[in-house]
Amino acid sequence: MNHYETIYIVNPTLDDDALKEAIEKFSDLIKKLKGFIVKVNEWGKRKLAYELKQFDKGYYVVLDFCALPKMVRELERNLKLDERILKYITVKIDENIDPKDLVSKEKETEDTMEKSHNEHVEEK
Repeated sequence: MNHYETIYIVNPTLDDDALKEAIEKFSDLIKKLKGFIVKVNEWGKRKLAYELKQFDKGYYVVLDFCALPKMVRELERNLKLDERILKYITVKIDENIDPKDLVSKEKETEDTMEKSHNEHVEEK
């Protein structure tokens, strides 16, 4: 499997339930296609560099996952067909990755960051 990152921008006028449903739709699609989700990072609503489909803001989501190339094509096809998605891009980060190693490394990084944050807070 290859390691990919997809950044997509969701219509900023969606209510919370519709936004959550849109985000879950693409994560669930990867799982359904036997891919592995490493991390879903919601950056939130941000100003766009230029207007897209008459919007000057968008809700950014970063999807970090492992999949086969044919799975990525299916994900991008679904992103393209979904009217709630303003724009997307997928980048291949690495090839022949063991998803379980990647998930455990991500977990270790999060634990280290949390521990460091907690120590910093206790010092104050």
